[in-house]
Amino acid sequence: MLVTVGVLVLVTRRVDAVPDDLSVPAWAIPTYLATLLLYFFARAGRWWFLVRPLGPVRFGALLGVAFAGILWILLLPWRLGELVRPLLLARATDIPFARALGSVALERVIDGLVVCGMFFVAAAALPQQLAGMYAACLAVAAAFGGLLLVLLALALWPRAAGVAVRRSLGRVAPGAAERLAGLARGVAEGLAALPSPRPLLLFLAATLAYWAANALGMWALAGGCGLDLSPAQTAAVLAVLNLTLLIPGPPAHVGTFQLGVLGGLALFLPEPLVASRGAVYAFYLYVCQLGMIVALGLPASLRLRWGWRETMAHLRGADLPPRT
Repeated sequence: MLVTVGVLVLVTRRVDAVPDDLSVPAWAIPTYLATLLLYFFARAGRWWFLVRPLGPVRFGALLGVAFAGILWILLLPWRLGELVRPLLLARATDIPFARALGSVALERVIDGLVVCGMFFVAAAALPQQLAGMYAACLAVAAAFGGLLLVLLALALWPRAAGVAVRRSLGRVAPGAAERLAGLARGVAEGLAALPSPRPLLLFLAATLAYWAANALGMWALAGGCGLDLSPAQTAAVLAVLNLTLLIPGPPAHVGTFQLGVLGGLALFLPEPLVASRGAVYAFYLYVCQLGMIVALGLPASLRLRWGWRETMAHLRGADLPPRT
């Protein structure tokens, strides 16, 4: 709540949350929505390449689980919604929760590295504008690289995770250590079942398509909002936005999303333009993404019969319901 209040104060001091003049060309919003469809289907569909080695699952069913999971990432603070996807997959298939969680962890680490890579490519084209953020992004890239090494170590030595937890935390809290060791062992076993190089390459290709669609849509919408951004500048704004979203944030990224967009634009555009047309740009980016997530995720959650009661029960540690 404190983070939310602080971010909202920062944003409202700079711009109006809902600008008075929201006029854009008629083509701008439909074009952006079309790129969002590609963006979300690539984001959801690429998970299939990581999940298939863990057990049988239909592609259509996986899309429904992924769309519902994206909705819960939006609804819950601090990205707790990331836990809903493996919960739903465990409920709908024979794939254990911990193994599915390993695939989600790998996906998130790869996304972090792609975002950092996008920033470094933009920094090579725009060295003066992005020099101030280079060190911070380098630190984030190092953190994600370290996490990737940890995941690879878990994949190579799946039993070591449980042993390490029992020998450390087990001396202080044996009960909690046993539960955590079981979870760590399951995550490691899921990572150990990583697919062969070909599906991994397909996963990486879908990931690049997902981020490329995101950047393309943001670039097109920027032009519709009267912002003259180059492709490199758009990539930098996208990277800054996603680095900002690493901050523990409120439900629906309220405030942190707008702060990331406006902070990225401020690297290239004068303050008056950021406060006027930049605010319009941030408004449409947020509203269109929010609307698309709800349009895809709400029907999926209803079909899966998953709501607040189930989510809160599992976040408190309740057992999974019977598979349906």
